[in-house]
Amino acid sequence: MFDLKMPTAPHPRCLLLLLLLALLAAPARPQNTDWLNSCNGHGTFSASTKRCTCYEGWGAPTDVSAFKHPACLNRICPAGASWAALPTATTAAHPVRECSDQGTCERGSGECVCFDGFAGRACDRLACPRRCSGHGDCMSIRQLATLAQGSAYPLTASPQSYAGAEATTTWDQDKSFGCLCHSSWPVGLANAQSQLGEWFGPDCASRRCPSGNDPSTSADETDCEGKSDNGASTASPNGAAGNKCHVECSNRGVCNHKIGVCACFAGYHGNACDFIETILPLGAA
Repeated sequence: MFDLKMPTAPHPRCLLLLLLLALLAAPARPQNTDWLNSCNGHGTFSASTKRCTCYEGWGAPTDVSAFKHPACLNRICPAGASWAALPTATTAAHPVRECSDQGTCERGSGECVCFDGFAGRACDRLACPRRCSGHGDCMSIRQLATLAQGSAYPLTASPQSYAGAEATTTWDQDKSFGCLCHSSWPVGLANAQSQLGEWFGPDCASRRCPSGNDPSTSADETDCEGKSDNGASTASPNGAAGNKCHVECSNRGVCNHKIGVCACFAGYHGNACDFIETILPLGAA
């Protein structure tokens, strides 16, 4: 009788050794490095260092990016002061970052895709909500500060300034933007100006109703001389002689801020509900 035995499988280490020997015995194939030598047409190649020096916008030493392709294959996006980086000292913050840390870089085009609420080539400024709804102007905080004497809030009696220290305290002077809402009547603290404007809200989408003096009181509620915060305070700066508080619907109606129209209470009428209805007796002329 014959003793038949199955052949023993080669040991894994033997297989690994055979594979290594086969690789060593195989003739070396030259690698195609044309893509590196040419730097993809976006840089210069150094034969001594075997490295590319990319052109600006493709990964140059002066470009700001967390990733630069060694063969200059990808675009670099615009950079700006970071909105989110941690301070490095008491007076040192907002280092320059690609897309200002508020967007993603589209490597094919070199353009930033900004997160919601941010705009600009480098996502380096705040976007005005809904573009101020067509009822306001999108302006920087530097511009708004100079208009506080007039129609920008908070109202002041003299021009203000928010500029001149971009490296420290006013770093966002041309980055923080907001809506300056329109008004068909003058706004401010001076004579013949009102302390509240017509359109309001962060996106200027709401409309105030006409203002009037309450016809059922002896006081003039629209008089804002010596008052501020539309009559709620007397703190300085306050209204000059002839300055007006805005009293919607003369306190005798409810304003629909979507369309800026008063719904007068019973017994009152007029665009600002500033007239008392007079009921004539029967037969009166």
